[in-house]
Amino acid sequence: MKVILTTLQSLRNLLITQDSLQKYIVLLLFIISCNYNIKNNDGYVARLGDDFLSIDEVKNQIPNNLTTEDSLKMANKIIEEWATSKLLILNAQINLTETERIEIESKSEKYRENLIISEYKNKISNNNPDTLISKNEIELFFNANNENFKLYEEIIKGRYIKLNINAFNIDEIKRRFRRYNVSDKYFFDSISIQLLNYYLNDSTWTNKKLFFKKIPSLETDEIERISKNNLFYVKQDSLALYLININNYKKANDYAPLDYIYSRIKDVIINKKRIDYLNKIDKELIGDAIINNLYERFD
Repeated sequence: MKVILTTLQSLRNLLITQDSLQKYIVLLLFIISCNYNIKNNDGYVARLGDDFLSIDEVKNQIPNNLTTEDSLKMANKIIEEWATSKLLILNAQINLTETERIEIESKSEKYRENLIISEYKNKISNNNPDTLISKNEIELFFNANNENFKLYEEIIKGRYIKLNINAFNIDEIKRRFRRYNVSDKYFFDSISIQLLNYYLNDSTWTNKKLFFKKIPSLETDEIERISKNNLFYVKQDSLALYLININNYKKANDYAPLDYIYSRIKDVIINKKRIDYLNKIDKELIGDAIINNLYERFD
């Protein structure tokens, strides 16, 4: 270990580049191999019983962008964790009963089967030809199930800007902000550098608390009045002027508007189609197995 610490000190300020990584790893593993009294002439860095840990296994777990010191620490940790894991398994095999070992083997096999099935289903579901979702399909689903989509939070559609109270064209900014037509949108794009902060995407629903959190000078009763009455509102404090305009508001427990949950409904439909497709594949597999005399049930 003293040799490792000396090497760390001498290489402390060096960075491992991709080209030099292998050189440092080989040096490191040689040093650690000596420290563990392990011969490294077959490309191994550690042995525990009949199991060996190779240099490549360690190298592949170390990122290229680490410093030499961090790479040395990480390599040493990998080796020690590998040895600890092997020792725990050896001790478990000695101390677990035969029944416990059989149960573990059964669980391992079941897990392996489930993993194979899951990977296979993911693969075949990606080949499902019925994956295109139309806007009409989403609207029909929403109209049939809208009572299941209630809001858990207050949401609004609105915009705000924060600007310096000494801005030279405040009256023009107020007029355009309140009207906010196509030409006004271009106007705010052109003066965005003058604004201290802004949110102008007023066609998208957003969380009410997050929206007003950026306007700290507003009182709670002001926020409620602005939201529920869809107001244009001006607020000034010692540092800035805020212009706020709310277009729409939904309270918690209201039915969620379609454009707020559009993507969510699309995902629900896609997942339903995926399940239906996989169920169809399952039935086809059973049917083919019966026809080909591969599968039968005994009553």
